Order: sequence, then C-alpha cells, then structure tokens
Amino acid sequence: MKRRLKALLGLLCYRSGLYRLFFRDKAIIALFHRVDDRLAGNPISCTAAEFRAFCDFFDRYFRVVSLQTLLSKLGRGEDVSGHLVITFDDGYRDNLETAAVELERRRLPACFFVATEFIGSSRVPPWDAELGIASRWMSWDDVRTLSERGFEVGAHTMNHVDLGVVQGDDAVREIMGSRRRLGQELGAETPFFSYPFGRPHQITPGNRVAVREAGFSCCLSAYGGTVSSQGDPFDLKRIPVSPWFLSPYQFGFEAMLTRD
Repeated sequence: MKRRLKALLGLLCYRSGLYRLFFRDKAIIALFHRVDDRLAGNPISCTAAEFRAFCDFFDRYFRVVSLQTLLSKLGRGEDVSGHLVITFDDGYRDNLETAAVELERRRLPACFFVATEFIGSSRVPPWDAELGIASRWMSWDDVRTLSERGFEVGAHTMNHVDLGVVQGDDAVREIMGSRRRLGQELGAETPFFSYPFGRPHQITPGNRVAVREAGFSCCLSAYGGTVSSQGDPFDLKRIPVSPWFLSPYQFGFEAMLTRD
C-alpha cells in the first residue's frame, strides 16, 4: 500500500509540475541492467514495456543528458537542476537489441558499462546461475555498434569483481585492464567507470584512488542518491531501477525526497 501511495503522490507531483521544486540543483543518474520479458520481477531486470514507460517518463519530465555532459557541468560548477543520465551495467545483449532501440526512438543518450571479460563469453555469473538461466552477453561487435551509434561505453572492471574485497595489485589489474581492453576494442580508452555491486562497503578509498590513477574521470556507485552541481565526479550516486518501483512515478517521487 505504501508503494501505491508513493506512486499516486508521484503522479500528482509530476503532472502538476510540483516536482520541479525538489530538483533545484539536483540531478539523477538512473541505473538499469537488463531488459528481458522472460525475467519480470527479477531484481536487476525490467520488461520492455516497463523500460518504455521509464524512457517516456524521463523524456517528459527531465532533461536527459549524456554522462559526459553531466561531468562537464560538474567541472564548471553549473546548475544541474532536473538533469538525468541513463546508465546500464554489465553488458547484456538486450542492451543493444532492446534498450538501444527504445532510446534511439526518443533520441535519448545513455552510457553502457561493461565487464570486459563477460563480453563475447558464455560466462554465467552467480546471480544468473541462481536463476538457472544462461546469460546473454553482447559481443565486441555489439559494443562497437553501441559506440558507433553515439552511445557512451564505460568500464565495469574485467570480471565484475567486488572492489570491497579485491584490493591492491589485483584491484588495479581489474580496473586498468578493463580500460585498456575497451581502448583496444573501441579505438579509444573510456573515461567512465562504474563499480560492480556498488554499495558503500564495496567502494574502498584505496580503490577509488586506483580508479583515478587509471585515468578515469569518474566513479559511479549504485546505492541510491542524487547529484548536485558541487558533486564529486569520483563519488557519483545512482538510483537503481528495480521491481520495487511500481511505476516510474514512484521512482520519481522517491527521487524527489532523496538527498545527494
């Protein structure tokens, strides 16, 4: 019932325009993983219809910008009121087959973070193994296609390791190796990095420094929160989209009340 109430309040706030008061100098970075109708209700998945609804919601009520545009504004200390960045993690094939199609229809930018050793592989990570499903990853040709079509591509380590556990040389190898591999495959090294798992205890100060020293221009987490014009590019919070949200309006309502 509480979620339904939030969804209703969100509908009223957005339809009335009241929501704008809550996004003064506040931006959102939304996080998706997979768009797959077979996995409705899965914590890191949404259906195609759900994704379309979120795209329409973002397009209607926010200024959807690229991650680089947001970073440039942060670098200059410019106002980011009502800005929103769309991101994806991991590298599932539906990112190209389904998500990119819907984004292009609306001319919406997005950044796709990939675990480089998942790309072109048949690896099944623990969260998919628990579901008994075979993971469908993009090929490197798919990743290049995203880049050629104007989408940003970022690094997500090589093997989707927990950087709260993996430290020292092993962490540096995962971080730098993912950037180097993307550079080899795409012809240019990416400035964007997002943490696998991305909760506070999985982002250590030492590994945050390692990301900076690897040549990245940002670090994105995954535990909620918004971004202000004074935000630290190496501590950018994202709001994951999950089945917890009954509608985009509930997502929007909770984002209104979230602090950076």
